[in-house]
Amino acid sequence: MPRFSRECSYCHKPMGADEFKCKSCGNMVTTKTAKPEQSHMMEYEESALDQYSTGLLVIMTLFFAPIAMTVGGVLLFNEYASKRDAGKILVTASLIMMIIYLILFFVFV
Repeated sequence: MPRFSRECSYCHKPMGADEFKCKSCGNMVTTKTAKPEQSHMMEYEESALDQYSTGLLVIMTLFFAPIAMTVGGVLLFNEYASKRDAGKILVTASLIMMIIYLILFFVFV
């Protein structure tokens, strides 16, 4: 029987099959440990906006363009690409709506 048959789940140093306390880090390892399939945690990436959220953003942009521009400006600096894209859409659409509102204002006044 080989001396080093498993490894510590904390420091990943080899341990004997009969050892329950790691000599390297001092942590107790009570069960047999298996190597993980990946060496690092996967970063959580939020999915794209669903249809309901997109609809709400469109309505907000149509009726509340300055607020939509503010929300879009905040989303532009988010770490998730999908939120940055939503911010770009909001800022662009709210700029277009503000121009349309100004044209309508000067036409009917």
